Amino acid sequence: MSFENTDFADLADRVRTQSADAPGSDTERVTIRSLESLDTDALADLLEMAETDHDRPADLVFVLPQPPTDLAADASPEALEDALGRTVRVEEELPDDTVLLLTPDAVDGAELVEPASITCGLVGTE
Repeated sequence: MSFENTDFADLADRVRTQSADAPGSDTERVTIRSLESLDTDALADLLEMAETDHDRPADLVFVLPQPPTDLAADASPEALEDALGRTVRVEEELPDDTVLLLTPDAVDGAELVEPASITCGLVGTE
């Protein structure tokens, strides 16, 4: 799995402007969901939603902010991987309120190559 040359701050910015619910959009868009907190249950819900919309659910990878802000003290990336059955990456450039669930080939740097293969969770938003 590779995210070579990925600027996660720029990527998060681009993802957040590509809402699946953008009015009048006739192009593929990123799916964006609100999360009350960044915990195992919220991430499992995000995964379930993404798996039903994705043609290669086994390839989905979580990218979390560093340090993951709302995680319980015992919810390390390794514990989350075990609980969710998915690879979990921690990236310090990712904004604290953002979690991405995507396939590594969905992005090239900060370019959204396959927007439909990217799901974004925004913590504490309506």
